[in-house]
Amino acid sequence: MKKDNLDYKSINEVTFYGKRILKILFFLLIIVGIYSIVLINKEWKIIGFILNIIKVISPLFFGLLIAYLLNPLIVRMTRKKLSRGLSTSIVYIVFLILLYLFGSYLIPSLGKEVNDLIKSLPSVIDSLNIYINNIINKLNFSEVTQKDLTLNIKTILNDYLINMTTNIPSQAITFLSKFISKMGTLLISLIISFYLLIDFDRAIENVYLFIPKKYRKNTHILLSNISEQIFSYVKGTGLITLVVFIVSFLSFSITGLRGALFLALWNAITNIIPYVGPYIGGIPIILFAFTTDYRMGIIILIIVILIQLIESYILHPIVMSKTMKLHPVTIIISLIIFGHYFGIIGMLIATPVTAIIKTIWLFLDEKYRITEKISKE
Repeated sequence: MKKDNLDYKSINEVTFYGKRILKILFFLLIIVGIYSIVLINKEWKIIGFILNIIKVISPLFFGLLIAYLLNPLIVRMTRKKLSRGLSTSIVYIVFLILLYLFGSYLIPSLGKEVNDLIKSLPSVIDSLNIYINNIINKLNFSEVTQKDLTLNIKTILNDYLINMTTNIPSQAITFLSKFISKMGTLLISLIISFYLLIDFDRAIENVYLFIPKKYRKNTHILLSNISEQIFSYVKGTGLITLVVFIVSFLSFSITGLRGALFLALWNAITNIIPYVGPYIGGIPIILFAFTTDYRMGIIILIIVILIQLIESYILHPIVMSKTMKLHPVTIIISLIIFGHYFGIIGMLIATPVTAIIKTIWLFLDEKYRITEKISKE
């Protein structure tokens, strides 16, 4: 019998397009997974329930979080022939020194700047009121409408100031009680995290005792992969926030903007929130700069826009795609879906949750050869 000649060109084309189709299916699977989690949470309110539990056991949660973030440093030190106890002590002492420096120097500086900003608030509001009224005058409204608009603006601003000054005593008491409570929580969290770090591996192993023996190995691998993704997200977000803070602080300081440290910190923290964060952080800074001096306002406007453009379109996609190993398009779609259903909180958790879904899928695919079976069929 004469063997049929194989058409290798056709086989290669089928293989090539088959791989492309599998990539598209994988991408769609991530979207379906995210959408399924959203629907389940909407019906069962899982995230709200988890948040309530975390609030109750917050000292333990923060202790675990601190231990989780510091453990990689301790592991690196133990690889250099240092004992676990000595490594933990060194890292913890450095961590406490940084906390002390933050509380001793940064917080008083921030408090001074906030106090100066509050003192200048009446003049800022007057300047803002003048700007708004000038705009109304240029729009050529009738005299009656113009007077009504001007009166309404002044009334709103005055009511806001009166309300704010009236509520200051009660707000101060509330803030003080919350501050004392938070300091107690922080102290307990630090104690818990120290004891966890002394024997972190054994503490983690005790968790696996609740899992049947035949599933422990696979569970350990899966949770290790998920932990790596979460740590990568924290590391990437921290790096971006630090860069935005440093660039904002240097730019605001050079231009002579009052409260540069506080405004730079505000810009960096709000920038963590995707999409709406830049507006929440940038708009008040720009308005404040314009009320100080219109030339400074124009300069700060340009600076804020440049920082956000670089962060949004260059820094964030590159850092997140490298640290999380997610395609920028996947990140954007996950932000849209989670933002639609969960708002700002959804945007904050969108990237790590998507990375966790991807990690679980890759683990299951490697174990059960799902992609291979689909391609064969």
